[in-house]
Amino acid sequence: MTSARQKTEELEKLRKQYELGGGQKAIDKLHAKGKLTARERIELLVDPGSFREFNLWAQPTRTGFDVDLRDNPGDAMVTGYGQVDGRPVCVYAHDFGILGGTQASVQYWKACKVMDTAVRLGIPYIGMVDSGGVRIQDAFGINAGSGVSRNADLWYSSSVSSGVVPSISLALGASYAGTAYSPFLADAFFMVDKPYCHMSLASPELLKSVTFQEVTRDEIGAARLHAEVTGSCDYLGESEEAVLLRARELLGYLPSNCREQPPMLDTADDPHRVDEGLIDLVSGDGDKTYDMHEVITRIVDGGKFLELKSEYAGNMIVGFARLDGRSTGIVANNPAVLDGVLDYRACEKEARFIRYCDAFNIPLVFLVDTPGFVSEQGQVYESLERHAAMASYALCEATVPKLVLHIGRCFNNGQMAMGTRLMGVDAVMAWPTADIRVADFDESLEAVFGKGKEDIDPVDIKQFSKSYFDSPKCPAALLMVDDIINPKDTRSVLIDTLGIVKNKAVTRPDKKHGNLPF
Repeated sequence: MTSARQKTEELEKLRKQYELGGGQKAIDKLHAKGKLTARERIELLVDPGSFREFNLWAQPTRTGFDVDLRDNPGDAMVTGYGQVDGRPVCVYAHDFGILGGTQASVQYWKACKVMDTAVRLGIPYIGMVDSGGVRIQDAFGINAGSGVSRNADLWYSSSVSSGVVPSISLALGASYAGTAYSPFLADAFFMVDKPYCHMSLASPELLKSVTFQEVTRDEIGAARLHAEVTGSCDYLGESEEAVLLRARELLGYLPSNCREQPPMLDTADDPHRVDEGLIDLVSGDGDKTYDMHEVITRIVDGGKFLELKSEYAGNMIVGFARLDGRSTGIVANNPAVLDGVLDYRACEKEARFIRYCDAFNIPLVFLVDTPGFVSEQGQVYESLERHAAMASYALCEATVPKLVLHIGRCFNNGQMAMGTRLMGVDAVMAWPTADIRVADFDESLEAVFGKGKEDIDPVDIKQFSKSYFDSPKCPAALLMVDDIINPKDTRSVLIDTLGIVKNKAVTRPDKKHGNLPF
């Protein structure tokens, strides 16, 4: 008769075997390609020694194929709990060393369990994607169409969890078919800039069989493509380690769920620190180009700014920073790229980030310097108007504290994307260099005087400019601006104001949800 000790020893031996995934040969093969294993990735993400795996013993459902005759621990997925900076998280990671990390019924169930558990416990979840897509044996096996946790369940669980707990998807290898959907359903999506990292719904071989056109994996799914062209990737890392560390950093700015406030952090940066150099960044006549990143790093705690989608729509900057330890979402125009103009890409990028912050109780600070919306036929074809409405909708919808600081220009309808008091903004401030115009100067001049600019007395033009376009005094006189501040005091003014409005409460009509103009 087998003793309890013998049974325990046998299972512990089997556990060690299963924890090798596809075995040492498979691990060596991954390392030869420069890739980490699923468990190595998890260990880098979570605090040392904090990972507790569940469902290690899971095996693929029997499909009648030869693949069933071998051990496939966890059905090519590692799942469990861990901690990041002492805070609990749920994690899943495809194990490419087992059947190429391909998706199948049991694996779907495990991934859904991670998401559903995260919602139930009120903690974030992180998914690490490295999969060849749907497992053919499972797709055509006895479970095809049986309803046993199919791919659609992943979409359901991730959609239900959206806005309840933070979610991050990390594409660290292959991502085809079903696994190419899941990153888009997460709040944030990071990729590694390596030759083995691709994401597309179909492979080049499948596309050729349908379209008869030859494409490369890079052309349809390279990480840099999704960072620079599609705008899907929020962060492009040089290595897997960089991506995993950035995911840890992002979690530090987020609460565990939508019912909590973001964690405060003592950054040891003086909240009343002044910066005399800020005034020199922007010229009074607006003819000096500057990079808004420098303004951001000068005013936030320790100069630390976690930017999202930095390779996409660089004329709009979005990301997280801290002001006196408080997690804050930054939305800023960047005059150094396309003159800070608002185009459809910038509006879409802004709208998504605003909703991200609003979902998780993170206040927003808008730094404004834009000539307004671009006027191009190509932009119209891409539905600039709808994207502009998307940004305005998101801004009005957000109930978190919202502060607007006008640094340079804000012409015409630019305010509709960057915020006004009538859009639920709690405070509107301006630097002396701000130039806020609800209408074009020359057009206004000619409309008032009824003749062309060249026919108007220069003295009248000067007086007209002083009366209506002497920004920011005119907007302040019209109650469009609450205060004109000294640039050197920007940090302390923002911190003090955020402290005042931190308990903001907004009551909205009861409804299921609004209908964002996607």
